[in-house]
Amino acid sequence: MKRFLLFFLWGCGCLFACKSEQNLPEANDAVLATVHGKPLYLSEVKAMIPAEASTEDSTMIAGAIMEKWIRETLLMEEAERNLPKDLKIDDLVRDYRSSLIRHNYEKILVELQLDSTITSQELVDYYETNKEQFHLEQPIVQCLFMEIPKDSEKLKEADRLWKKHAETGSEDLTDFAVAHSTQFVMSDSTWYRPDYLMTLLPENSRKSKYFANGQENTFTDNQFKYYITILSRIPKGEVAPMEYVIDQMSRVILHKRKIALLDEKREEIYEREINRNTIKVYN
Repeated sequence: MKRFLLFFLWGCGCLFACKSEQNLPEANDAVLATVHGKPLYLSEVKAMIPAEASTEDSTMIAGAIMEKWIRETLLMEEAERNLPKDLKIDDLVRDYRSSLIRHNYEKILVELQLDSTITSQELVDYYETNKEQFHLEQPIVQCLFMEIPKDSEKLKEADRLWKKHAETGSEDLTDFAVAHSTQFVMSDSTWYRPDYLMTLLPENSRKSKYFANGQENTFTDNQFKYYITILSRIPKGEVAPMEYVIDQMSRVILHKRKIALLDEKREEIYEREINRNTIKVYN
């Protein structure tokens, strides 16, 4: 009940903030409290009490709503008394309202009309045109990684499969990792930052020398045995491979589409209203 009341009162705070002073009380409505002459009516409180609430809960909720209203109203009165003389609050409210309405309209427009499909060719074209923007700020590597509990009955099998994979590229290692490893990286086409991979290793083994191209190592601590092989490495400053920046490129492409869509819509509205002769410019 206490948790429900907290969430409920948070919602009531929003209602207090949005409450219009032009709302008229119901006939014969009882006044529950006043702050500097501003009344809180029983009907307002009743409207915020859930219909399924028991009599006991309703009484507690009503009391809590009234206390919150008193504090919120006092704070608002204090804030209004201390407004800076040069604060044009009506202009700020009008600008905020306009911004909120425009943002909501643009959001709906984008959801309904933006084509979010990005073809492989679009990604290739964007990458080839803009690849100089994708220089790496730190090295990245492709690797295989596996973590096995030291007390596992499968530890010897893990050693055998890891060695076999290094020699023959057996796919059995992936199936084994899925079934028995507590953590693993088995995608040999995905790029990772070494600082992320270091967090998977025991603390005393988090050294950059273990992330050189072709490095293969095993480590142990009190709980686990760790296996890691660096398959490929691209140093800092080089251009990132396309697959590493696909998500980044997709976001940029969609953002540009969004801007183009909104600009097109603005121009469409402008041309429409020009033709309707609804725009008047006075010299």
